[in-house]
Amino acid sequence: MDMMDLNHLSPMASDETAALLFICGDQYLFRHRAKNGAVVYKFVSPAAVRAAFAEETIDTGWLPSNVRRWGIGKRGEWIVITFPPQKHRFSFVGEGDNTRSTGAIELRPYEIPMPALAFFGYGQRYYLWAFKDNELGSETMLFAAPLPNLDANGAICFGGNVVPKASAKTIGEVWRLILASPFTNHSVNGKSREYPNDVRTQLMCLAEKRRRCYPLDDLVSLNRTAERVISEAVRQ
Repeated sequence: MDMMDLNHLSPMASDETAALLFICGDQYLFRHRAKNGAVVYKFVSPAAVRAAFAEETIDTGWLPSNVRRWGIGKRGEWIVITFPPQKHRFSFVGEGDNTRSTGAIELRPYEIPMPALAFFGYGQRYYLWAFKDNELGSETMLFAAPLPNLDANGAICFGGNVVPKASAKTIGEVWRLILASPFTNHSVNGKSREYPNDVRTQLMCLAEKRRRCYPLDDLVSLNRTAERVISEAVRQ
C-alpha cells in the first residue's frame, strides 16, 4: 500500500485519547495516543469496524406504552410518543379570581380538552403537534398544537427550565415538566382558526363550558405529514 499523507488531518486534541476517522472511500483510520504520548495511526478495514460495532449492545430499556417511533441520530436518541384526545390540566399566567399565587406569579389552572397529541424529542429539542387520525402514522397530517409557548413548527419554549436529553427513559419526565410549567402570553397566535390572535381565548372557553372534546375544525394545519416533519427535525 502506498504511504498516505496524513498531514491534512486536524491535530489530536489534548484531551483526546482515541478516535476512529473516516478517510475516503471505504477506508477508516484509528488514531490513539500511546503511553509515551506519541500519536499512533492504524488503518482499519470496514469489516473490522462493522464487527466492532456489532458487539455493542443497544437496549432502550422498557418503552412507554404510547411510543410510536424511536431512533438514533447525530444528536443522540429521538423518540415520538402520542396521547389520545383527553383532558389535560394546564396552568396559565394571569390575574383575577380563582388564581393560585406562586411567589410573584399568579397561576390559573384549567382542565382543558386536547386533540390527539404527538410529542417528539431529539437531543434537548422537543416538539408538540396535534393530529386527527385515530393513530399517528407516516401519512398522518399534522396540525399546530393549540397551546401557547410553541413556535410555528411546534418547537416548545421551556423558558429558563433545563430539560434532559430526549430518550425513552426521560420523555415522560419532560412531559410532566410541560404539564407543571405555566403557559405565558408568548406565541399565542396562529394556533386557532376561531381565535387566530390568541388561542388562550379558545382554551378558556372550552374550560369554562366544560367541553369534553376539542373542536377539530378549529385546528390549524401545518400542511405536512408526520413522516416529513419528523424526518426534517431529525436532520437538523
